Formats: sequence, C-alpha cells, structure tokens
Amino acid sequence: MDLFSKFDMKIGDASESPFMNKIDIYQDGTTPMYRDTDGKLWAMSGHSHMGHIGVFCGTTLDDMKELYPISTNFCVGHAEYAFSGIRYPEGVLPRGSIWPFGLYICPNTHRFFCFFHNECGWNGKGTAYDALGPCVTPHFDSDFRHIGLMHSDDEGRNWTFDRWVLTGEQVCFSEKYNPGAGNVLGQKEGIICLGSGDFSLFVEPDGDYMYLFYNIVRVDMIKGVWHACDTYIARTRKRTDGIMGDFVKYYDGAFCEAGNLGKETIVIPNSWHTRVIYSEKYNTYLATSSPINSGSSTNVVQDIMEVRTSTDLVNWSEPIAVYKDGKPFGNHYMALVSDCPDHQPNIFKGDSFIALTNHNGTDVMRYPAELIEK
Repeated sequence: MDLFSKFDMKIGDASESPFMNKIDIYQDGTTPMYRDTDGKLWAMSGHSHMGHIGVFCGTTLDDMKELYPISTNFCVGHAEYAFSGIRYPEGVLPRGSIWPFGLYICPNTHRFFCFFHNECGWNGKGTAYDALGPCVTPHFDSDFRHIGLMHSDDEGRNWTFDRWVLTGEQVCFSEKYNPGAGNVLGQKEGIICLGSGDFSLFVEPDGDYMYLFYNIVRVDMIKGVWHACDTYIARTRKRTDGIMGDFVKYYDGAFCEAGNLGKETIVIPNSWHTRVIYSEKYNTYLATSSPINSGSSTNVVQDIMEVRTSTDLVNWSEPIAVYKDGKPFGNHYMALVSDCPDHQPNIFKGDSFIALTNHNGTDVMRYPAELIEK
C-alpha cells in the first residue's frame, strides 16, 4: 500500500529533544535508539571529535535523560593507534572518528551493540586522506566510509571495538594516493565510489533480521562534485547469544553478496541518510531521506524530507516531499520515531509519531507528526 496516495503528513511545531548542544551533544546524523526487554528506551547521541557521545535512557523521548558519556577501550584518530589496529578490509590502517548511527540490545544477554559510521578524512590527526590524497579536511567530502561495530556489557559505559561490518565493493582509495595498502590498485581517477556508510539500522518487529540502510556516494574527481548518492541494504540474522553475525548485501534481486567488498544494488535512488519506520496499522514501511543536487558544488544535499513506502523493504514507491505551512519541510538528517511507550522506536501503531531533525552538529529538534487523509 502506498500510504501517500491516500494520506498527507502533517507536521506540528518544533520543540527541544534530549539531544542538544547545551549539554555538549553535537549530533551529526540520525540518532540511534532501541528499547530493551525491560521496556527502557535507550539512545546514543554525539560523535567522537566534537563534544562527547552520551548514553540516554527513559520510557519515551518525553522523559529521556543522559546517564553518562561513553568510554572506549580503543582510541580514535591517528592511523597508527586507532581502532586497535584492526585494518579496514582493504588492508588500510583505520583512522578518524566514530559516529554512532545504529543501536541494538540483545534480548537475552543485555549486550549493547553499536554500529557506527567512520570516515578517513576527518580527525585523522595527521593521517587523514581523501580521493585526492592526504588532507586536513576532505576536498568536496570525497573521503572514504566504512561501517564499524562495537559492543558494551555495562549498558553503554565502556565499549570494545569488534570489526568492520560493511565495506564498498571498490577499495577505499583512488589511484591518486595509496594510504599504505601495498600492491592494491586504487580506483581509476574519474567517477569513484566512496564506500559504504551514512546509514541507519532497522530491526524487524517480528522477523528474523536486522537491516542496514546505507549510502554510497559517488564523486567526480575531475569536476570536484558529488555525482550521485543512493541507498542500498544489507542484513544479518538476529541472534540471542550476545554475538553479532556478518551482514549480507542485497544484489540483483537477492541477499547474496558479502558485507565487506561484495557487490550491491540500489534500492532507493537519489536519497541521503535513509531511515525506516514500520506502521503496524497499515502493515507498511515508511522511509525518509533527502535528495541531492548532483553536480552542484554548493547545497549538495537539499535538506528536504522525502517519504516513500514499501511492503518488502527493497521495492519502494516514488518520493513525496513533505510540507509544513506551505513550505518544504526537512533538514540534513531526519528520522521518524514512534511515540508509543510500549513499542520499539521504529514501530508505530496509530497515525502519529515524532519527526526528529538536525544538521551537522546542531540541536536535534522534535516535531509532532501524523498521517491525515487527503
């Protein structure tokens, strides 16, 4: 069912969320949340090179508070020290920061799993690089992305790095600069792939799997612009023993390719930071994202909320822009979150939910939202 053939989305007035700059939280991406088996709603917000990453808890967003900042049993930053020396799957030493974008809590062991975004061009402390070579900040955001996994056995206070779970098919550098990969061929100069990242996690309400909806950005090295940004999907089977399995990418009609270096097929074209929520009432998935301005050197992401619907997570309707007070509504990062105190944050049971929006490191603002008949 394409909900937006029958419904519009009504957006209310903004108010503060728990994730604000005034408490040293500078969220850069959509905020990961998960409800444990005791009914507590948990969240993580912030990133590792601006402010701090905090662990939040409550029954809903209304009473959620920060409990403590996280600590990691590994460092970030310089390639000689970061991520316990566990190399990217391409054989390159890892570097840079962590941006937590996915949270899952094992129902039996209460182990917390955090999936995070990583880029090689930010916070490298002298070892950062992008498509063109070593950098202080990446040229036209052309650095390479991976998705990492860490876990905590004390409700998010301390975290241990596990491994890199998702990597693009193409290697994480161009022929212009080899960051220590030995006899590995970089991508040919031209339109290149920046790897797998900029993602969100969707955990099936009743099924056997959890899914990463991730972006691959393609840039034109010659023109110095983004060429495309599309959404892909990978999944892993849920486990109940405190272990996280490997991810399998969706490719050519099936989940069949390795999460690291496997091939992948676009499921949502022209979509930045896709995030998915499930409607119990309508048995439909809703995805939010922003389109990009391909070839533009300014205003690359349009910061407009587009919504799509699906019944199977891989086939999606055409995008519909959301409006508020007659103007396009949205921001750089957008998430629809359930307002139900007894549901996971990615499942809503009626017609109402919450929209969370923010830009790079800005306050996360909340808006009441609902589906209304046309």
